[in-house]
Amino acid sequence: MITTMDLSMFNPSQPELKLNCDYYIEHKPVMTLQSQVSLYYQFKTNKSSLGFLPIIPDGCLELLFSCNPSYPSANVATSPKQRCSYSFKPNSEYFAVRLSPLQSSIVFQCSIKEILQHQQLSLSDILTIDQPLIEEIVTLQSFKERITRFNSLLYSKRRSYNDCQKIVNHCLFKIYNSNGLLNLKELSTETGYSDRYIRKKFDEYIGFSPKQFSQIVRLQDSVHSLINKRSNLNDVIDDNYFYDKAHFYKDFKNYMNLTPKQYFYKATL
Repeated sequence: MITTMDLSMFNPSQPELKLNCDYYIEHKPVMTLQSQVSLYYQFKTNKSSLGFLPIIPDGCLELLFSCNPSYPSANVATSPKQRCSYSFKPNSEYFAVRLSPLQSSIVFQCSIKEILQHQQLSLSDILTIDQPLIEEIVTLQSFKERITRFNSLLYSKRRSYNDCQKIVNHCLFKIYNSNGLLNLKELSTETGYSDRYIRKKFDEYIGFSPKQFSQIVRLQDSVHSLINKRSNLNDVIDDNYFYDKAHFYKDFKNYMNLTPKQYFYKATL
């Protein structure tokens, strides 16, 4: 049985982005759009960052609208496989839309897996979207106005999930519900579809394999516990069912290039 996904179970974040930019604000979409958008946020790059901001894996695509009147632009930013720095225009205001992992409104002209080969791509290169719309979002004066305008775009383009998307949707629900602990074999048994078929559909709609995406879910939950709950490491290890501290440190450092303690220090300064 294919279930409806509760997207509130997965709320990926970028703690260092918040810390290293100015005037950061965010807004959760209304319930009717949470299947399409995970988060709206806005920030201004500061001079000290030189336009480079640290980004961690979150499994999402982000639409970035540079609202600098001198050189406005619209890009798609991808989720990295490891913590790294992405380039932004210095001293510029950005309006950003974090798309939900399985949204159906924005249809790209190439596969998600192809998009993930790049850090950022021009939105006009991979999406059929009216240039006046981009210019309108960029020139609007307030965060609220930009959200309202983008919401109107989503409502005009909303489509029903096809059967393949419903299968991936169901798998995502199971991954979220297990906190990233469900493996491919279990997803295959749960859905009745082969490992190969599920992996192929994840490549098509998510860009990451089920295993990679599950690991990102666990990583994001660990980061949330460290940064927001201020949980100690033993609690994080227990909550995420890591075998022991050594396994947790190894997995965390593999994705973050830092130990949990080092990342906590960087993300909470």
